[in-house]
Amino acid sequence: MLVVVAACGSPSRTSPSASPAGTATPTPAVATATPTPNACVASSGEPSPHGTIPANFATALAFAPDGRLFWTERSGTVRVWQNGASRVFAKVRTVTTEPNGTYSERGLLGLAISPTFTTDRFVYAFYSDANYKTQHVIRWTDCDGTGTHATVIATFPAGGDCCHKGGRIAFGADGKLYVTLGDEHDAPAAQSLGDVRGKVLRFNPDGTVPSDNPFGPTNPIWAYGFRNPFGIAFSSTGQLAITMNGPSGDAGSPGTGYDTLFLTVTRGAHYQWPDCYGYSHPLASSTCGGGAPPSWSSEASTYVPTGATFVDGSGPAGYAGHLVFCTYDRGMLIATPGSPHATVRAGPSTCRFDVVEGPTHALFFSDETHIYVLA
Repeated sequence: MLVVVAACGSPSRTSPSASPAGTATPTPAVATATPTPNACVASSGEPSPHGTIPANFATALAFAPDGRLFWTERSGTVRVWQNGASRVFAKVRTVTTEPNGTYSERGLLGLAISPTFTTDRFVYAFYSDANYKTQHVIRWTDCDGTGTHATVIATFPAGGDCCHKGGRIAFGADGKLYVTLGDEHDAPAAQSLGDVRGKVLRFNPDGTVPSDNPFGPTNPIWAYGFRNPFGIAFSSTGQLAITMNGPSGDAGSPGTGYDTLFLTVTRGAHYQWPDCYGYSHPLASSTCGGGAPPSWSSEASTYVPTGATFVDGSGPAGYAGHLVFCTYDRGMLIATPGSPHATVRAGPSTCRFDVVEGPTHALFFSDETHIYVLA
């Protein structure tokens, strides 16, 4: 799955703390608009969209506290629904194919709104640099629907491989920013605590590493052992869920199937890729390296899971109180915890990229051409 981000002018850059596998100097072609004096005013509140919204590969969705819906489009644009219409918030130059024009999973892949948005106005996104070498978390300041003061706060290796970029971002109940990175088809990297690939990472909102991270004050790793974590969701109580794309022949695995859901990802936890796949099917170790198994696996069926959200108790009937997630091949799935495994049932087929609960508790979800509303 690919996405792109763009904005206007030269971004400022912070220097993220040193991370495993190194960080490259960011070279994003991003610009930022500078508002005229007294022109930047806070939104007074925006009713949520009520109908279907045309959107070009809306890969990530997020609501601001004032009711505005933000989304990223694969073409490279961050948009916002404001004053009853879609408008460009920001853009960044990125790539959605490999240099020879073949399939790629690069682009703008993640979006998050600051938990202190009412005071700092920060909007965050994750994108692949057009240099094919790095990928970044970037932050803008919202000025009445325009992204200003673009700042790259963290940079990661993107590698020469087409795929497994991860790229989802979300804020936890602790106010920290969580970032998913795929293994970039280097499966052993997922088990290395000296490499950011195949991980869930945890940062302060400014891109520095929290001193209480599980593997030391300079190591951003929060949990490890993931192949391509392409969905992330936090509940209101801090429960972290991750969806993961299953194997495609890498590391001696099956060529398809075995997509997984982890309903509760915890501090310092060790998961199974590439020692095992699916429901603890061994590849490198009959004991799966001691890693924790997924809550649910599609086993031999292929779903391609993407964005996820926890629906609160006031959500739509049949969805309230559940974790729901999109899949590219099968649409929305509604998860129910169970023993020994969680179960899933089907929702709308047009939930292919991301899903989020809106201020009025309706669900918003996207495919290649639209954002839909389920009240």
